[in-house]
Amino acid sequence: MSFIRLSTASTTIAGSLSSSTSPAHAIDDADLLFAPYQKNIIAIGGPLPPFSTTRIYRNIVLSNGLKVVLVKDSLVQRSSVALSIDGAGQFSEPKDVPGLAHLMEHIVLSSTRFSGKEKILDRKARKLWNSDQVRNDEIGRGEEAFEDWLSENDGDSNAFTAPGFVCFHFNCPHEILPEGLERFSRLFSLDEVENTIAKGVIPREIGRVADELDRTSDASRAFYFLKSNINPDHPFARFSAGSKTTLQTIPAEKGINVGTELLSFFREHYLASKATLVVVGRDDLSSLDRWISSFSNAMSQKVSLEGRSFRKPTFPDPMINSGFATRMNQAIILRSKDDIQIDEDIQTLCMEWPLALVYDDLQDVGTRQTPRQYTITAHAVGFILTQIISRRGPGSLRFFLEKFGWASKVGSKGLPRISFPVDVVGFQILRMEIGLTLDGFSNRSAVVSTVFESIRKVIETPLQLDLIKQYLVTGLIHGFLFAPRPPDAIALAVDSIRFGIGGPFGIASNGPNWYLMPSPEDEESVLRMRQIVTDTLKIMSDESGPLVSFRASPKAVFTYRGGLVDQSIATPPVLSPWKKEPITGARYLVETRANGALSYFKSLSWFAATFDGDELSPPYLNPLIPTSIRAPRLVVERQVAWRGSRYFYLDDATDESVRSSGSNLKLNNVGTWREFQTRGMSEDDSHWKLWQIPTAKKDIIGLPWPVRPPEPSVECAFVVQLLSSLVASFTSSQLEVVNLWLLSFDDEVLDLAELGAIAGIAYETSMNKAGLRICFRGVSQTLPSYVRRFCRRLVQHHVRLLEGSTKISESLYQSALRKKVIDTETRQVTEKEVAEQGLLFLKCTSGGILVSQGDVLPNESLNLLADLKYVFREFCSAGGFSIQPQLRDLLYRPIWKPRDSSPCLLPGISLISDACGRIPRGG
Repeated sequence: MSFIRLSTASTTIAGSLSSSTSPAHAIDDADLLFAPYQKNIIAIGGPLPPFSTTRIYRNIVLSNGLKVVLVKDSLVQRSSVALSIDGAGQFSEPKDVPGLAHLMEHIVLSSTRFSGKEKILDRKARKLWNSDQVRNDEIGRGEEAFEDWLSENDGDSNAFTAPGFVCFHFNCPHEILPEGLERFSRLFSLDEVENTIAKGVIPREIGRVADELDRTSDASRAFYFLKSNINPDHPFARFSAGSKTTLQTIPAEKGINVGTELLSFFREHYLASKATLVVVGRDDLSSLDRWISSFSNAMSQKVSLEGRSFRKPTFPDPMINSGFATRMNQAIILRSKDDIQIDEDIQTLCMEWPLALVYDDLQDVGTRQTPRQYTITAHAVGFILTQIISRRGPGSLRFFLEKFGWASKVGSKGLPRISFPVDVVGFQILRMEIGLTLDGFSNRSAVVSTVFESIRKVIETPLQLDLIKQYLVTGLIHGFLFAPRPPDAIALAVDSIRFGIGGPFGIASNGPNWYLMPSPEDEESVLRMRQIVTDTLKIMSDESGPLVSFRASPKAVFTYRGGLVDQSIATPPVLSPWKKEPITGARYLVETRANGALSYFKSLSWFAATFDGDELSPPYLNPLIPTSIRAPRLVVERQVAWRGSRYFYLDDATDESVRSSGSNLKLNNVGTWREFQTRGMSEDDSHWKLWQIPTAKKDIIGLPWPVRPPEPSVECAFVVQLLSSLVASFTSSQLEVVNLWLLSFDDEVLDLAELGAIAGIAYETSMNKAGLRICFRGVSQTLPSYVRRFCRRLVQHHVRLLEGSTKISESLYQSALRKKVIDTETRQVTEKEVAEQGLLFLKCTSGGILVSQGDVLPNESLNLLADLKYVFREFCSAGGFSIQPQLRDLLYRPIWKPRDSSPCLLPGISLISDACGRIPRGG
């Protein structure tokens, strides 16, 4: 076995070394070894949070009580600002004027302080106005409205009103940030609001509020159907979007002055002491600090909340199911013909449960500083529920829905998705949606029974603590360690309401802090998370609890037949018993869940268990997800050439006290430094070689990684290159058959791919001139195990094709034709021919190369290399292939990306709520 080392001085491949000693040479006395070279040693410490060296935070409280978070981000492309105000949302508006909070948002952004022709444009029309078209209206003398000035300077602004808070935000080029902050601050002064209202803009803004109502989309219809079935005394039941009727006609009839109500709302709820301002820019923190001085006069009313205890808000019983004869009913909502985004063959099951989670972890609600412990929010619980309910594999809900033909197998359409359309302290709506086939809709009552049975199966036995830890690790991997970008200004401003500012568990901490979910190593939080998830599952298992509805196309409702337990519907939607939802005008029909639904499902389940061995089962541990994340191994780099190795790894990653001090290298506890370079390894007859690449450095050519922060990472990558001289002699038809062999393997290994995707692992396969290249990327703790499993499955794939346990589906053939991987003639090949071509390729391999990079010790790479050599032992006897210089380019060609099943990385709800706290957003 030979070790191929990448030279640190050039891009050539260094020759192999020879000896029979261990490849990882232990250094017992690091100080003694490095003593003559102390000035040239650099210790890269870890672990550090993502983006820690590109972001610096500063937290400030202004004289009026406004909390400010300043962020210096050296990589940010544009400056961004967000201001969130807790308690100024929809639930705080007066009962007599629904939509007032939304109207207040519009008024604040409609500053009219300038002398000249009024130039306030609709935000949607602004994009057209800001194009190259000729502007017909000229700006008058004096000061422009904020939004118009921002638009003229290549900026953009917006706002949204959630049930519990309101958030204003804008972004702009860095050069105009100082002026933008000054103009933005003026919007939040009482004088400015009074001036705007006095200008008579209320009717215009009411019209804009009314125009924002969406009456056609599936999501909007489901949302207002939910509101129509809420207790009228509950604040969520109000029409908080607002309309001309609620904001103009009815107030006029009741003698209510809307302008006076707006000013009162601003005085009572737009409070600096309940607001957080976040500024993200590339300028120094001292400059950002100077530019926010004008906010000391914004929302000047200061309310002290010190000593006030945090109590659950009092909400009436939310769900009354008005119009439902019993709690076992379900509704069919007819889709709008104007919604062009809808697939007529996919219907949506929607189940909604009211929850009452209280976020009581903040010691001081007034300052929202120093949270006592991890705050477990509804979105964190929803993520755990998603991992439980939306999982794939034998025994899962999705497996049975697909098996019976009730859910789509294409992409993620049939994936149970969990979200929270409402999330305030003490009141949440948990929503689960599943895309159904036409047959699934015809058996809709049986589908609902299947959902309840799967939930009850989960809680038959207590959830394992290790299972909860694995789910928390999954969130940590995707939401923090592999996050594609840091949280933006909007996310920080909104998250400050839930998690506080600074400290070990709040936002804007310069330490290794991820506040969105508890740490898997915090035993107390793990226990709390398990209890909350278990309690929520018990609520979900009650069949009389949720509001159940189906959003269906006319094709599914009136044309398609095939159900065994649900009755067909023939009554036109304009006639009774069809009803009309008052806000969107959606037609809906209430029916009783079929009595035989559960029996029908159990009979199908009996056949599945008897003949296929398939049964509903609780979730199981994923062997590819650790229960805790190991810190990145520290790396010591020798900066000048010398007789020893340039790189050294620290085996004990927990030894965080190891640092370079300029005088010596300290090594505490029991950790030992181990050489990166293998020394004195003997030549043998092996055709397998290892190319170990140290941590990414500017002078080293490494594998192409996704965009990542520069901190030490637990990420690693492997490339397995099977060398074969046969590929160069392939005819085009032979190459197509081999590619079909690879595509069929993708289908056969789908279960492993999805287990790996949840664990943050991605792979890619492709043929190149040297043979077959397989790329892997993921967490260093589990990726070597995944590579072994993957390769063992690969060498057995032709056997499965030959014996018939794996089939090439018609959909795979069609997919290959669309991708132009095969032509119509290749479409005629059989599984036997595909298997024989794949086997021929394996037999004609002459060896392989393993490329290793990232958080991987040399001995780990060598152990993996030895295992791969064993896995491919029967197929590496062919000769005639030598390593060519251009092989390096073949190895580095791919851009890393997950396989086609990547939408299943984090099914359903995202860990990180968006600005509204409702729609998933990125990391």
